[in-house]
Amino acid sequence: MKNILLFICLCTFLFAKNIQNLPINEKTTKLTLKEKKYLTNIKNLNMCVDPDWMPMDKIQKGKHVGVGSDYIYQIKKFLNINIILVKTKNWSETLEYIKHRKCDIIPLAVKTKERASFLNFSKPYLKLPLVIVTKIDKLYINSITDIQKPLGIVKGYAFPKRILNKFPNLNIVEVDSVEDGYKKVRRSQIFGFIDTVATAGYIIQKKYFGQLKISADFEDDWYLHIAIRNDKPQLVPIINKALASIPKETHQKIFNKWIAINYTKENSYLIMFLSVLGICFIFCIIIYIIFKANKKLNNEVKIRKKIETELKRYLKVVDENILFITIDLDGKITHASKALCEISKYTQKELLEQPHHILKHEDMNVKLFDRMWNNLKANQPWKGEIKNVAKDGTVFWIHAIVTPMFNENREKIGYTSISQNITNKKRLEEISITDELTTLYNKRYFNEVFPKLINAAKRKNEYIIFCIYDIDNFKYYNDTYGHLKGDEVLNKVSCYVKSKLNRAEDLCFRLGGEEFGLVIRESNKEKVIKYIDSIREGIEQLKINHIKNTSSKYVTASFGIALLKADECKNVDYIYKLADENLYKAKNEGRNRICSN
Repeated sequence: MKNILLFICLCTFLFAKNIQNLPINEKTTKLTLKEKKYLTNIKNLNMCVDPDWMPMDKIQKGKHVGVGSDYIYQIKKFLNINIILVKTKNWSETLEYIKHRKCDIIPLAVKTKERASFLNFSKPYLKLPLVIVTKIDKLYINSITDIQKPLGIVKGYAFPKRILNKFPNLNIVEVDSVEDGYKKVRRSQIFGFIDTVATAGYIIQKKYFGQLKISADFEDDWYLHIAIRNDKPQLVPIINKALASIPKETHQKIFNKWIAINYTKENSYLIMFLSVLGICFIFCIIIYIIFKANKKLNNEVKIRKKIETELKRYLKVVDENILFITIDLDGKITHASKALCEISKYTQKELLEQPHHILKHEDMNVKLFDRMWNNLKANQPWKGEIKNVAKDGTVFWIHAIVTPMFNENREKIGYTSISQNITNKKRLEEISITDELTTLYNKRYFNEVFPKLINAAKRKNEYIIFCIYDIDNFKYYNDTYGHLKGDEVLNKVSCYVKSKLNRAEDLCFRLGGEEFGLVIRESNKEKVIKYIDSIREGIEQLKINHIKNTSSKYVTASFGIALLKADECKNVDYIYKLADENLYKAKNEGRNRICSN
């Protein structure tokens, strides 16, 4: 039904405006003796045509076909002369050939000021209205001046300057040929193509029916002449007589042959009746189609409203339950879900336009974010665990999957992060590896991580330093001050030692009771000993009274250090035993001191 309507619309347009013959008034069509002699002397005329302009002109399998071909045949009969086709690749080459005298005539050409410098022209014998062809889904164009998008015109055609003078704001784009113009419209490379109504009707029906349509009348006509090289002025009156000699019936036969839709101007009551009947029929079909389309549209509207309602509900669920954030290419937040705002304690307004790291906890390793950005710059997704801090200072952990976002042209426009709240999981992990009293890592975590640290140091050929220390005479402290005070001492000493660790690789463990361990990555022995000795002095400087301590009136600690090249460390027990022996040595030498290998 859609195709029938398109055909009716196309026919209606062509019926209204199509090719017209222009009568040529000559006093006589009889050639003079001088004109006959001239034709006898030249014997042949060389002709160039537009090789791709159906139904007007075309070179097909080496032969000239189209409206122009039939007019040339009539002229050949009248003049009794050979007219030889000179083949060209396109219209621009045709113009170049006649300009350089490689051919004598062009059967169909528009007269312009520029062409008049090297061509003469017969009287106009055909009139063709100009139209704009667009894709089928474009609306009919009421005003040419409203068109802002590019319109194609064949390179070398006569009307670009004329059109731009009339419509200076049009965006005109030259194409190689008529076929190239129609292809670019179909592929949406240009909005429309300017052509004659005859050519448009012919090509749409032959190749692009249901894809392209005539969307605008250009309110301008092309007047076609036979173009003649200007160094042969004698041909002009001869050609005019030849055109004037063609009977009206022959013109009509040519149009009937090449133009798909024809029209008549006779006032025939039968034709008028049939026309009115046809219009009524078309009108009824249109009303029926509109009715059916309206019914279908109402159903589609209901379905779409239902889909939109479901989509809004789904988006509401996502917004309230998924930690979701979008970031532009500059790293600024462009959207944050309600769920993310709730956990971060920020409002969406406070987060928008802020840098993405506004939530990042200061403890996070910078190298992790370097790896993330390297992935994203390579258009690869990244996933990992991130420690964040909320507006009120509370810490929360997320497992994030960050992916690049692209527009319809596959251009990157930003990044999307979808996250899961893993704070409870991280808290359980922390509880399982943390000593409850001191908040230092426990013996379980030491047993898990220390072998990994040794292997990592071996791969990099580094030193590994392990230190065991414990509180001097701690049993006496508990007996004197009580176990609650003893717990306070362990906590204070642990907090102090932890505060002295400057690097993420340096770790402190509570190994049991009042015994603690330090793992340090450093290759300079003297520097390590000095560093650990400063910790020892700092513990004493806490000035926690201990009247039963044999080495000071304050709480002190003894340290045993094992410093080895990683590849010299046979296993964990070996380095542990070495540090323990040095701790025992420090105690025997009077406590409150350090001993190392």
